[in-house]
Amino acid sequence: MLTIYHSKQSRSMRVVWLCEEIGLDDYTLSSLAMFTPEMKKPEYLAIHPLGKVPAIDDDGFVLWETTAIFEYLIARYSDGALLPPRGTQQGSLAAQWMAYGENPLTIIMGEVAAHGGPMPDEMRIPALVDRGRDIAPALVNVVERALGDHPYILGEAFSAADIMLGFGLNIARFLGFVGDTTPKCVDYCNRLMERPAYRRAAEA
Repeated sequence: MLTIYHSKQSRSMRVVWLCEEIGLDDYTLSSLAMFTPEMKKPEYLAIHPLGKVPAIDDDGFVLWETTAIFEYLIARYSDGALLPPRGTQQGSLAAQWMAYGENPLTIIMGEVAAHGGPMPDEMRIPALVDRGRDIAPALVNVVERALGDHPYILGEAFSAADIMLGFGLNIARFLGFVGDTTPKCVDYCNRLMERPAYRRAAEA
C-alpha cells in the first residue's frame, strides 16, 4: 500500500493529483497540519528529515522531494506516458519545466502566500513577501510566452510537467499575478482545473 504524507493546499496535492491521473487509486493519505509541531515529531522526521510534505512510503520504501516521487510513481505504476524519456528533447523539456514549476515558481509563490497569510506571526519573514511580489510577474510571463498556442506546456499532450507548473500558477492566480495580462495562463489554469483527476485531488 502506498502512503502519501499530505497537507491540504500544500505541495503534496501534486502527488495526489499525479496518482489520480495515472489511475493509481490504491493509496492512503496520512494527513499532517501545516506549520504545527506535528510535522517535527521524531516519527515524522524519520520519514522526511526536514519535516515537510510531500513524502511517500511505498511498502517500506520512503521517498521525498516531488520530482523524485513523480519519476518513481510514473515508472512503477503507469505506462510512462506522462513523462517522456530523459535524454530525448521532450524528456529534457519536461525536466526543465518540472524544475521551473518547483523552483522558482512554486517556491516564490508559496513564500508570498504563506508569509503573507496563514503562517504564524513568529515564523513570518516580510522580506520574502516583498521579494516575491517584485519577481512574481516575470516568473508568470515566462510561462505565458512558453505556452504559445498550445494547450499544455510540452505541446498537445498533458504531462507531469503540467502538474508541477499548474500548482504554482494556481497560487499565482490566487495572489493576482495571473489575470487579464496573462490570458494564456488563465486559460491554462482553467484547462488543468477542469481535469477530473485535479478535482479529485483538490478534494482529498
